[in-house]
Amino acid sequence: MSWRSRLEQLRFKYVPVLATWLLKASTQQGRRLLQKSGRIKVLVDNTVLSHGVTHETAWISTGTQMWGPHEIKTGYTARIPVRSGNDDSRESRCIKYLGGITYLAKIGLIELKTSAELLDEQFRQPTGRFRGYGYMDYSIFSDVAIDSVDGYAGPTLGPSYLKLPTVREQQKARIDRASDELHKSLIAALGPKNSQDAWHIRTAELSGCYCFLTMDYRLRDAIESQRGNSAIKGLRTRVMTPFEFGREMKLMPVSPIVFSYTNADFFVRADVSWPDGVRRGGRFRKKQ
Repeated sequence: MSWRSRLEQLRFKYVPVLATWLLKASTQQGRRLLQKSGRIKVLVDNTVLSHGVTHETAWISTGTQMWGPHEIKTGYTARIPVRSGNDDSRESRCIKYLGGITYLAKIGLIELKTSAELLDEQFRQPTGRFRGYGYMDYSIFSDVAIDSVDGYAGPTLGPSYLKLPTVREQQKARIDRASDELHKSLIAALGPKNSQDAWHIRTAELSGCYCFLTMDYRLRDAIESQRGNSAIKGLRTRVMTPFEFGREMKLMPVSPIVFSYTNADFFVRADVSWPDGVRRGGRFRKKQ
């Protein structure tokens, strides 16, 4: 066995242990804070779950070789980080707190929650957006229980000749029929375009959640611009990004690169990432 193979074996064995140790160390102050104040509930937006997929499956090219008279491209598939370690974008700064947040959920200090309407949003989108498309993809939320605060509200499905409304149209009609006063006041503050997000905030409020955790920066900016509005001021729940929540809980950021070998059972290339730091999803994925 070569020294490179031996080194890679050690990475598979010990890097996940190091990742857990880093999460424990990074949440030390947060654990003390929550142990003193008590467990809290957090309603998690689907935008956060999508960004929780921090590694994807890529084709690593090893050049070309001759196969008889033919020249063929060679390579292998491996797990790679979506973003490089020096990515300092707003999204990356938020993602660095997701590991600590999920760790606090695993030890029971935070309850991560979803809702009927958030699940309905997931239903009409590709599953891979929230869990990963490839065999080697990794999501920080993959082994965290996220239960619904208000059950399920699936769409009515049927053959095309029934001419049923789309899943999106059914959701809008369902929310409109509820005629909820808090929802109406939030729409008045945030505008009709934020009707669905206003429902999620309303759900977080009525469910006693500490916050609605989102990476929808347009919504976060809208909340900030209307912070003097009585409907926004009257909320007990808050609308926060993972960066804001992590800072408030006194967590330390942890680069998702440390999770490269977590639950990995095939090739890993933690030293490469997508050049633009954007998930490739179900599209053809190739890393030179």
